[in-house]
Amino acid sequence: MKDEKENIVRTVVIVAMAILVLMSMLPAMVSAQSDVKINEIMYNPSTEQGSDANMEWIELYNKDTEAVNISGWTIDNNPISDNVMQPGDYVMLARNKTAFDAYYGALSCSVIDVTLGLKNDPGDTIVLGDSTGAEIDNVTYNSSWGADGNGKTLERTATGVWAESLADGGTPCKLNSVTIVVPYSPWVPPMIYICNITVDAMTPENVGKNATVGLFTSAGMIGNEAYYIVNISTPTDNTKMYVSTDAENEDNLMRRVVTAAPGLEPVNLTFDPAFVMRDFPLWIGKTWTSTSNVTGIIVNKTGAVIPINTTAVVAGKVTLEVVTVPLGTFPCVVLENNISYDVAGVPISNVRKYWMSTQNNVLLSPKSQTYRNGNLVEELELIEAISPTYANESNNNTTINVTTGRFLVITLEGNPTTGYTWEVTEPLDELVLREIGGIVNVPESDLMGAPSKQIATFEVVGAGNATINMVYHRPWETDVEPVDTFTVNVTAS
Repeated sequence: MKDEKENIVRTVVIVAMAILVLMSMLPAMVSAQSDVKINEIMYNPSTEQGSDANMEWIELYNKDTEAVNISGWTIDNNPISDNVMQPGDYVMLARNKTAFDAYYGALSCSVIDVTLGLKNDPGDTIVLGDSTGAEIDNVTYNSSWGADGNGKTLERTATGVWAESLADGGTPCKLNSVTIVVPYSPWVPPMIYICNITVDAMTPENVGKNATVGLFTSAGMIGNEAYYIVNISTPTDNTKMYVSTDAENEDNLMRRVVTAAPGLEPVNLTFDPAFVMRDFPLWIGKTWTSTSNVTGIIVNKTGAVIPINTTAVVAGKVTLEVVTVPLGTFPCVVLENNISYDVAGVPISNVRKYWMSTQNNVLLSPKSQTYRNGNLVEELELIEAISPTYANESNNNTTINVTTGRFLVITLEGNPTTGYTWEVTEPLDELVLREIGGIVNVPESDLMGAPSKQIATFEVVGAGNATINMVYHRPWETDVEPVDTFTVNVTAS
């Protein structure tokens, strides 16, 4: 009898210890499970994609740094079959796996058949539960959010809110298209980037030295059209890229590329029509193609001048990368333009890659690369980003100190739909200041008649004092007093 009691006591102690061990593990298990998120929802496919009964799906994403076993989990109380999600893994829960596979093809993540019945109007609540029945995540969506029968999905953004996908068909097994989005703006502030030259295959002695990149810091004419210029200066040469903005299609268009060295112009190419350099909004996974006739000259290594008159095929794509450069570490969209054409009958591929990041409403380009026929020939990494000096209504009738070689941006309230606009009325002292690109109008919304920011940009070309006088008027009403005026005195040093 005594032995039996001892065995019972020993068994109770062992079970109790096992329970305590399991309880000590429970917080870690729950924490890992709670980092699996409902990440994307196809709740109402388009008729081209197929019926709801076939093409509804939900994407799960494991945000944790450890693997999570979702075997026995449920979505809306419907069981999910065995699966272990590694860190960063996606899993697709498809209402009809056969139809899903036929439409999307082979994907890089698991696709599981799950019973789904997502409501379209007004919406639905989706609940993800673990094998114990505990709720891990839930989403209550509404058709007013978008993706209602138009072939798009609802995607979770980087901040955890939901938005309609930018990609047709959504982004199954991929980073959501709305994770990082660079929108179109009719105006980009002029920026000066100081970069370290880390690769220069043509002029190796430049490596380790600095290049200066001026983003939209000047303008130039081609025919009767004005273009902003991206200016890249190294110790041995200077490259100018002529870029215009297409507000209707929300594009940046590249028209000409010119590279000049002392006594030599090795590249002078013009593209007609101008090709799409940036197709806004830029989002991860976006692609585009176009063709353009390219004319001009290229000077080869022997000094021979080769005339160019051929068709160029331009392919653009956007990817995501976190890049570390001397200025710091930045999450970026990576814009790649592949420009392919023939030079003297030989196919040539020129690829330009730009890393783009927005920090405090400032567009940064932490890194850029140029490839020829797949070989890296130039790389720049950002050391310093120099923003312009800004002024607005509060600076009226004051003095502003600026630095030569940099830029002054004046932003004033306006509404050109009324016919009124700001204008610089008196000639500038062009030994000190030069206006760049004229007045740019940036509406505050897409609504008809919405007020705007009107922006004037000036290059500080030399030391001295100058005055900027501006009026807000209807330009054709020459005998009418302006509605408003703006004056600022500038001291450049």
